[in-house]
Amino acid sequence: MVTYDAPIAARRDAKDTKARILDALGRLLVREGLGAVGVNAVAREAGADKVLIYRYFKNLNGVYEAFAERADFWYSARDLIEAINPLTMSLGEAVSLCLRRHAEEIRRRPIALAVLAAEPAHRTALVAVMEEVRERRALEVARWLGDRFARTPGVDLAAVSLVLSAAINYLAARALRIKVMNGVSISTDRDWERLLAAVDQLVSGVLPRV
Repeated sequence: MVTYDAPIAARRDAKDTKARILDALGRLLVREGLGAVGVNAVAREAGADKVLIYRYFKNLNGVYEAFAERADFWYSARDLIEAINPLTMSLGEAVSLCLRRHAEEIRRRPIALAVLAAEPAHRTALVAVMEEVRERRALEVARWLGDRFARTPGVDLAAVSLVLSAAINYLAARALRIKVMNGVSISTDRDWERLLAAVDQLVSGVLPRV
């Protein structure tokens, strides 16, 4: 008699174990930071034998790569460009909306904030993998906008977007521990509406809404 119960159960167990390992990595990042991440620490946090990390992910870099693609670490390009209509919006409006969504998406992801806060001091393989994912998705957004909106002469949009998004990253990560900077509150949703209103003003100065 042929039964498929065992293979199905094995696949289910593998899927559950993989998810447990990735969840464990996320908890470690939030609770203890980038410096605490290693095969033994991840296996211990997951309650799994470290042999399973090598079986399912080949090595620790494989865990990093799988984790970096998860939605709870970073948003997709679609999260930023959804419902942007080049027929009814100016480039400035589209850029402002993307930056606002960028701020919203990272502020609701504790893992992303933990990585942004710690990565300057921890140039690890995990940081490199996560940076690659973030870079790739940022370029996807840039290409999407570039394909649909006319360029503004004399404006280096890539550099402008970098400066503003980097400022958002820094302030969001800093707000984990510091609530006021240069006399400006940076921790609450109301504070962030003020900050993002300033971002809107900066974008409008560079890309007038015509």
